Amino acid sequence: MNWPRLILDGIAMSALFNAVVLVGFTLWPQEYSVMFPKEIKEAAAPYVNRTEARKMKLFLYGLYLALFLYWAISAHLSGTKGFWPLFWTGYVEMTFVSVSDFLILDCWLPQKVRERIKGAEHCRAWERKEWLLKLAIPEHALGWTFLVCPIAGLIVAGIAVLLR
Repeated sequence: MNWPRLILDGIAMSALFNAVVLVGFTLWPQEYSVMFPKEIKEAAAPYVNRTEARKMKLFLYGLYLALFLYWAISAHLSGTKGFWPLFWTGYVEMTFVSVSDFLILDCWLPQKVRERIKGAEHCRAWERKEWLLKLAIPEHALGWTFLVCPIAGLIVAGIAVLLR
């Protein structure tokens, strides 16, 4: 594994991921409520436009596809060889994204956006402790660590192996 490149790619992808998510939230603030805790989803549901929610999800899925392709090509071009080194490269880089997502989108952003989600402005789920305990910590400590990051590692390794 090429550690300097892995770290720089992780930082670059974290910045790109958070920038695109913030742009998406700016374009579709109400539709982002479908990704929030249950109480917020339910309170905001009458104001969510399903067509716009689909556009927002396609926007994010396009981002994920671009991230995986970039990671695989970058790992391949860095000279990383073998399935497991490629897997761990993808895993570690996705961990960078997870940490930045947690810090920026889960610790900082909710307090700034609560007024932009119609119907859910006064939900208890917006409180920092509630948000962290019910969404952010389980999502990043369990979901990303044991599901998202390994899947990302498998995808990166698979694409990079196919590039040979």
